[in-house]
Amino acid sequence: MRKFHVAALMLLLMVGAIVRAEPIALASAGDSVQLGAQVEVLEDPEGNWTLSQIRDQFASRFRKNDSDTLNFGFTKSTIWLRFQVNASQMDGRSWFLVERYPILDELTLFVPQADGEFRKYAVGDTRSFGSRPMDHRAFVFNLDALPDGVSEYYIKVRGKGALNMMPMLYSAKGLVEYTYIEQLLQGLFYGSLTIMLIYNLLLFLSLRDNVHLHFVVFLTGVLFFNICVSGFGLQYLWPDNPKVNEYFWLTTYICGLSLALYSRQFLQLAQRFPRYDRLLKHYLILIGLAFLLQRVIPPPYSYHLSTVMVMITVVLFSWLGWVVWRQGFRVARLYVLAWSVFLLAVFLYALGNLGLIPYSVIVPYLLHFGALWVVVMLSLALGDRIRFLESESKQLSVEAQQNLERHLADIEQMNQDKSMFLQYISHELNTPINWIGAADSLGQSGQGQGDKDVDVWAMVRKGQRRLTGIVSTSLRYFDLSDRDQPPLQGRCQPMWMLDAILREQAERITECGVVVRNRVSPNLQVRACEGELSEVLSMALDNALRFSAEGDCVDITSTVDASAENAELCIRDEGRGATADQLEKILEPFFVMGSRHHEEGFGLSLAMARVMIEQVGGALWAESDGPGRGFALHIQLPLA
Repeated sequence: MRKFHVAALMLLLMVGAIVRAEPIALASAGDSVQLGAQVEVLEDPEGNWTLSQIRDQFASRFRKNDSDTLNFGFTKSTIWLRFQVNASQMDGRSWFLVERYPILDELTLFVPQADGEFRKYAVGDTRSFGSRPMDHRAFVFNLDALPDGVSEYYIKVRGKGALNMMPMLYSAKGLVEYTYIEQLLQGLFYGSLTIMLIYNLLLFLSLRDNVHLHFVVFLTGVLFFNICVSGFGLQYLWPDNPKVNEYFWLTTYICGLSLALYSRQFLQLAQRFPRYDRLLKHYLILIGLAFLLQRVIPPPYSYHLSTVMVMITVVLFSWLGWVVWRQGFRVARLYVLAWSVFLLAVFLYALGNLGLIPYSVIVPYLLHFGALWVVVMLSLALGDRIRFLESESKQLSVEAQQNLERHLADIEQMNQDKSMFLQYISHELNTPINWIGAADSLGQSGQGQGDKDVDVWAMVRKGQRRLTGIVSTSLRYFDLSDRDQPPLQGRCQPMWMLDAILREQAERITECGVVVRNRVSPNLQVRACEGELSEVLSMALDNALRFSAEGDCVDITSTVDASAENAELCIRDEGRGATADQLEKILEPFFVMGSRHHEEGFGLSLAMARVMIEQVGGALWAESDGPGRGFALHIQLPLA
């Protein structure tokens, strides 16, 4: 059994020797080497192991990394990296180890020395910038002191946030080229953000529109966040106060608050979409609660919370812009385009930080691209909003002018109606007054009583009825004209309504000697107020009987226009007809055909009928081929 154990141990050692990473030959490496696939990884769960323990006791626990990137997500463990470098035949070139992820809390490099000891370089964004061996936003270590042959290096990393690493080996030429290209890209990014910030600040000072101020606050938050996570803040702004970097999460709440206020005003939620405005107020409450909670819970949970709030914010504003745009607010199209792309960038960045996708060299720049994209698109959206508001202002001005002209026309029409009403009332009051005066003369003449008394009181009663009718009919017309809401509507069958009216009017129809033919379809159903439609049909039939001679016919027919979804009723008589001038005025209030002193009506029946039909979405009009050639009243109603 002892021989078996020894054999198994030897086999494990041989396998470990086989899978161990090969030394990196710098002589044939060009100007750069990606270390991701060349390093071995060991996780220290408690973070208490020393370099001696790592090299001796736990050396066999290292495992080779399989990808070019090192992504450990949010973890409390300490990560150890080990790699070997073959420095023989370097031809005097200088080499540098560069860790390009600038927001690692603590990074310690152990460099082998000629005497077998290790020199320790302790850096990180929680340490002052002066502790770095080279003034660079990334972590750069000079490897010029490499002894000939193979050397073994160790890196110790730990932090409260996401542990993502992108280690590289650069020659002096490669480091210069990398730094130059990166500085160029970063300069373009920060320059663009600064220009946008100054531009919108000037717009706010000029226009005094708070939406530009909210956008400036958002841009400030974006700038502060990127300065913190890119390492430029620690390099240039607060090199001796690294604790400032730990407050990058504040930008989550600054940007969230400013974006909520920006979106509320930009999308005009309070005026156009009050339901979404209430949703945004709930979001602001959530932002406040999350901010208070962020101050209490320790890392890395606080970083998890800020990441979740970023995702909620981006998803909310992307969805909000989309639904507002879909509901016809054209200005939101650039807003939607901005947040859709930014949502994708933030989503991929969050997945990279959580270790759900490989943390490639593109991932750290996703927020730069997304932020620059959203800033440019929202700036263009503000310009589009200015054009939209100008167009809307012009449209409102045109509508105001049209409304003013319409009101002036209404006032003029009211003056004409007032004159007509006064003229009508003077005529109508004159008739019963004359009757009452005549009755009074007969009563004072002293001549015989009997039949004359009966005539006197008949004239008085006739005048009383005339006055009462004028007042009640006028009040009914004005009530109908002034009501704010249409009457209650339902399904109505005109044929059966006419049938009931004809039975009620049978005696009068017989006395007039007029033939009335109801040819309305029994299956026809329209949408109207049943009581008022019955009243309109009674008025139409009354007019037809009044102006028809004995032996004439009154035809009531119906037609249906299925494409327009309406039906038309026509009451046609063979009476005295109307002239073109009379047809223009016949639906106006207080218009009476013929002498006012000899007509039974008050000139309001057709005017009231028109009001009642139009208030249920219908139409009413009159036609005549001329005097003595009949008259037709058309009633159009929507189908039920």
